[in-house]
Amino acid sequence: MKDNERDENRINERQWNEHPRRKRKPSNENKSEQTPTSDLTEDLELTDVEKNKTHTPFSPLWIIYAVWCLILIAGMFYTLDYAKKSLTLYEAARPEHLMDSLVASVSADGLSDHAVLSKSMDGENTISYNIAVNNTVSCNYFENPYTYVAQLNDILDKEPLTYEKTGQDFTTGALTYALFAGDLHFGDITLLPGSSYTRMKLLTMTDWAPESITIFKEPEDYSIQIDIPDNFTVEVNGMPVPDEYTVAEKESSNLEFCEKYVDVPGTKTIFIEGFQDEAVIDIKDSNGEDVEYAAEKIPENSGESISDNTDDIDYPGRYASSIEQINYSCGFPSPEMPAELKDTVLDMTETYSLFFTRDLPGSTASIDPIRYIFPEDSEYLKLAETYRRQDMEIIVAHSNTHFENVTVDDYTVYNNECFSCRVAFDKIMTMYGKEVTDDTDSVYYFVLIDGEWKIADIR
Repeated sequence: MKDNERDENRINERQWNEHPRRKRKPSNENKSEQTPTSDLTEDLELTDVEKNKTHTPFSPLWIIYAVWCLILIAGMFYTLDYAKKSLTLYEAARPEHLMDSLVASVSADGLSDHAVLSKSMDGENTISYNIAVNNTVSCNYFENPYTYVAQLNDILDKEPLTYEKTGQDFTTGALTYALFAGDLHFGDITLLPGSSYTRMKLLTMTDWAPESITIFKEPEDYSIQIDIPDNFTVEVNGMPVPDEYTVAEKESSNLEFCEKYVDVPGTKTIFIEGFQDEAVIDIKDSNGEDVEYAAEKIPENSGESISDNTDDIDYPGRYASSIEQINYSCGFPSPEMPAELKDTVLDMTETYSLFFTRDLPGSTASIDPIRYIFPEDSEYLKLAETYRRQDMEIIVAHSNTHFENVTVDDYTVYNNECFSCRVAFDKIMTMYGKEVTDDTDSVYYFVLIDGEWKIADIR
């Protein structure tokens, strides 16, 4: 019994000693070997080790934390830079940015048959375009559409060039912009969409490219009418006028007797429509000499005055908006009469006058003294012969016949074979001791026959 109790006590004592919360006491044999000094040293060594494990500066956790912060900062700067570049590219890809570049380029270089445009998407690399300019200005035969372009360039030097979006083709995606020089809408430009791409999953950018520039002009126009002799030539804006623009021709009624002997000119009317700017008219006679002409402007609105001041540059077509028609007209040239021809005219007209007053030797016998003055079949020779036979005897005897106040003017040249002039003089005769004056004032028409001038008609 005692042995069982002894075993049970041993078991309980061992379980008590092995409990985790109970500090194990050293055995009696070990206790005798330890000293208080060794116990204190062991406690201090344990405390220093624990301190070193808790406060070391090279802990892996701190290193990982620092690296993670650096990665976050680098990523933030990269994201901000990427976002900035994306916004810059998005702004540069807008069609308005391209239009601004176009406006600046055209304002600086003007227009011809093409326009040069440069653009940059990234601020460094530049793309250049050579844009075709389609000149659709509707002009007649005598107006050059590129003259209008030159006028536009003059306007662009003084007026700001602006644009305005006017349409979009939803099938092709093309955009249309109207171009303005001041208030003048002179053309349109079309932008075509190219490739598209997305940045930041939000910004969609399209590579816009200009297709062409179309130049046009408002459909305001006016007409011109030119009335001239049919042997004259006309140039409009430096270009000869073809016969197809002649709308009427008629003979000259005062040359009906002359045309029996030589070719005489008539008159013609030229009519041309569709002018927008003031036309330059040059008229030349049969000898190629410039001829002066009269111009009558018919206003579009009767109360509107028309200014001839060309110092200020107005918008093209303004001239056409002010008038409806201009009528140009001129007659045959009236140059200064050569002195030799003037003497010939006076000799012939005075001789003819002397025949009717029997002051010309041989006039009573025949008309031979005046035969050289007229063509052989002239009606005036027949009238002279009739007068000689029937009425010449009634002429009263007189003396001292002479001419005063002689004038030769209104010299008009129809061509190299025909001209007219006005001859006026006073033929003074002495009758019964008194002076009698016979006034003559007539227009004589001369033709050239076999190298000699003859009187074809008298009016």
